[in-house]
Amino acid sequence: MSKSNLVLSAACLTFLALGANANLLTNGSFELGTLVNDGNMTETFNPGATAITGWSAVGRQVSWIDAGNPFFLSAEDGNRFLDLTAYNPGAPFGGVTQNVATTVGEQYAVSFYLGSYTARWGGPPTSIVASAGGTSQTFTDSTATSTSTWTPFSLLFTATSATTAITLTGAAGVNYIGLDNVSVDPAGTAGTVPEPGPFALLALGFGILPLIARRLR
Repeated sequence: MSKSNLVLSAACLTFLALGANANLLTNGSFELGTLVNDGNMTETFNPGATAITGWSAVGRQVSWIDAGNPFFLSAEDGNRFLDLTAYNPGAPFGGVTQNVATTVGEQYAVSFYLGSYTARWGGPPTSIVASAGGTSQTFTDSTATSTSTWTPFSLLFTATSATTAITLTGAAGVNYIGLDNVSVDPAGTAGTVPEPGPFALLALGFGILPLIARRLR
């Protein structure tokens, strides 16, 4: 195999890996959409807002936060993430929802990361309710955290229709309940931890290419 073909094959394998771990959700890491900065690298939405590509806001309010925010918070994947408390301390909280195509009778896993920073923004606990296909469960992080922290959780559900609403809302917290890197996968292919985001996989694949090129030289 020629050097150029070997490098091309490595690139193809990277993109095949992306396809094999395709997330049924659109914009699971909340990177897509036009964020209108309120001065804190944040935009806050009322119920029904659809500025975050693929998602609709539910509950009281939800804030979309970007890198460079003054809150000492960072994303789990990419640069953007959600705060389900918005600028409102305590309950009730906000959330987001999205419809995905599913096969009746098939089992799926909704995986996501719950963010907390209790030393600065209150708690513990911090909790999120995940709902899908008639299944609902509360996921809680009861650990006191001194930095921006992300904890993975996963909900299994069996589809009862061709379209399933995936909804995640805040359930406990004070001034911050983080949400990032949400995925929906057939249960047979999904683990208990969300797959790496597409940006991380692309970086890995293209990072390998220079190593292959140097090796060939």
